[in-house]
Amino acid sequence: MNNTNSDQLFRALRNVSTPALVIDEEILDRNIAAMADFARRANRSLRPHAKTHKSVEIARKQIETGAIGICCATLPELRAMADARINGLLLTAPVQDPTKTDALIGVAKKTPVTVAVDHPIQIVALTAKLPPEVSISVIVDVDVGQKRTGVCGVRDTIAIAKLVAEDKRLRFSGLQGYAGHVQHIPEFTERAREAVRVSALLGEHIAGLREAGFEAEIVSGSGTGTHDFDLEHQPFTEIQAGSYVFMDADYARILSRSGKGLPFECSLFMLTTVTSANRPGQVTIDAGTKSLAVNGPAPHLLIGAPDGSRYEFAGDEHGLLLFPEGSKPPELGDRILMSVTHCDPTVNLFSVQHAVTKSGDVQKWPVVGRN
Repeated sequence: MNNTNSDQLFRALRNVSTPALVIDEEILDRNIAAMADFARRANRSLRPHAKTHKSVEIARKQIETGAIGICCATLPELRAMADARINGLLLTAPVQDPTKTDALIGVAKKTPVTVAVDHPIQIVALTAKLPPEVSISVIVDVDVGQKRTGVCGVRDTIAIAKLVAEDKRLRFSGLQGYAGHVQHIPEFTERAREAVRVSALLGEHIAGLREAGFEAEIVSGSGTGTHDFDLEHQPFTEIQAGSYVFMDADYARILSRSGKGLPFECSLFMLTTVTSANRPGQVTIDAGTKSLAVNGPAPHLLIGAPDGSRYEFAGDEHGLLLFPEGSKPPELGDRILMSVTHCDPTVNLFSVQHAVTKSGDVQKWPVVGRN
């Protein structure tokens, strides 16, 4: 971010109470357009993940730029997007809780929904409650190495596809293979090698389905870290990337083919205030573990602080900014703009995001579907 942009953000945010989540809408729009263009040139679909932004406003921007729909990780996200009349919804996490099954069916009564499953029992639980007039599309979640959810073998995929085919209220639509563990491998060659392995594994499931008489119309997956590999090669038909809209400290470490960073800019910031400045070499700010997710590296951008400054957590409400020897630290009451540690869970900590528009206005965008 250049000095002009940061100055404009500070001016626009002068009346915003801290700590606050801040979005630079101009950068956000560039990121959204860039990923849409990648997908369009590769002749692939884009179905971005709402778990990153939890924002109806951002989901609408993505749809308007060409996305075929929105992925949701949770039922609250799915309900929020459906209530906002966002179409093309895909629930990416298998559902087993009976109350969640009820909620899923409630959404499916209002809008078409696709769900990912990884066990026949999930199908049985769904069909036991699904009214005859409601239909749901189903994709099989494949464990491509993350060891979190997903079937472990091709035979499991085929068994679920056959079970789905037995019920007229369900439609078998394909596969999901999200490799979250690959997205964050910093080194390009290793990340590319793992992405190819994921594609090969999904190819085995596609071949097995075809031999059993099923076609995988949808092969959904990929993410911000591997979007370029996965757009270049089959078997993916659509990309689930989410963090590209914001970027964070973790994705700032990911290298592209050229050895530079990924082709997206930081658009999400934490606005903080210096609340104590009594100790040499450091100040305290009002952004701690209640404001920044702890499962990520420290912020990589500190705007308003000397070059070489670094952030450390210092409790629920506090963070420390530590400065190089000889530098001039911020003063009591000064504002600091920081990038965030891990964007998805950080957003979930807040009820609103402050979007600074191109005209310099500040809009409050609600954070929806919070856990």
